[in-house]
Amino acid sequence: MTRTQTAILSEFLVLDAQNGNKDAPAQLVELWTPRLLNRAYRLTGDQEGTREVLQESWIGIAKGLRSLRDPSRFGGWAYRIVQHKAADWIQQRTQDRSLNTRLQDNPRTNPEPNNDHAHAIRSAIAFLDPNLREVVYLFYMDFCTIEQIAIVLNIPPGTAKTRLSTARSQLKPILEHTLERSTP
Repeated sequence: MTRTQTAILSEFLVLDAQNGNKDAPAQLVELWTPRLLNRAYRLTGDQEGTREVLQESWIGIAKGLRSLRDPSRFGGWAYRIVQHKAADWIQQRTQDRSLNTRLQDNPRTNPEPNNDHAHAIRSAIAFLDPNLREVVYLFYMDFCTIEQIAIVLNIPPGTAKTRLSTARSQLKPILEHTLERSTP
């Protein structure tokens, strides 16, 4: 298994933080905030919710960092915390408002570039089964490894790999057809 520079640096920073280096947590925040921010947005679909989830996630990460037994699992562990905090946020929001009010007051905005190919890809992914869609987002958008996906979704690595393969095979004909039609 090839480890990325981010994974190696994260492991070092976790160990450093666990050993009392006061600068290490801030460096982890700097390194991981863009990834966790993207994940939170995909889960909440709301700018305000994204900020709340990210803040709550970093609080949870800070509290649990000392007890993380395997620093090499930091990425998956952090994504999992974001997933739980986003679920909490969604549950709270659902209790606070009816679905109709939420949809009228907070139209979903998309931070990704607005072009036909990006729209076609997002639309195709939206048609996937939620389990497959989640693996696609984690792999291609959050740049997670199969092992990290397994941790985040609490599934065996083989299942994560199978879901990714299934998603690819389902997306391929849809995208080929869609992109073929949109090319002059």
